[in-house]
Amino acid sequence: MTDKKRAPRKTKKELTKDIFQSAINILNEEGYENVTFSNVARLAGTGRPVLYRRWKTPFDLLLDAVDYFSEDEISDYSTIDFSDKTLRDNLISILSHFNASSQFMRAFLFELGQDTPSVQKYSNQMRQQNLSLMDQLLSQAQLSGELQYTVTEDIKLLPFNLLQYQAMMTPNDMTPQFVTDFAVRIVDRIVLPAILAQQKK
Repeated sequence: MTDKKRAPRKTKKELTKDIFQSAINILNEEGYENVTFSNVARLAGTGRPVLYRRWKTPFDLLLDAVDYFSEDEISDYSTIDFSDKTLRDNLISILSHFNASSQFMRAFLFELGQDTPSVQKYSNQMRQQNLSLMDQLLSQAQLSGELQYTVTEDIKLLPFNLLQYQAMMTPNDMTPQFVTDFAVRIVDRIVLPAILAQQKK
């Protein structure tokens, strides 16, 4: 009788990738309701305690998984140089980076309906990030002479709220080309007119 060789133990990096990949696979193939610690651990070949130690909820795990596999070439939005484009072009460029999948949007909608602490935290983080982006973008527009005054917070958040609403209503339509075309429409028809209206002081 020969001893069976044990599979080599995964490194922390390998295990993390397997956990994230398992969460995404379950989301895409079985739906968000099946993204549980038990199912993810089983598919990733690890134990539930490993997941419990790192994440409070499956949604927290999913957020990290989506971020891990994100194809967005911008890793730090605070370092973006807005100086070489117009206000319009910068707005369209920022909005065109939206890349949430339809499956993730369904998960987000479910959590939003439950008003969970995880989705509250995520929403607040996104809100602060979006405000920071708009502050950078609008400050550059003031420096270049396109704007004289800053705008109110509700107008700063308007383009992101419109995009998020569209993603929630038609999650299957949010292809990169659709997002870019939608960004152009809302910037030209809604966002820029709203910003310029607040320059009349």
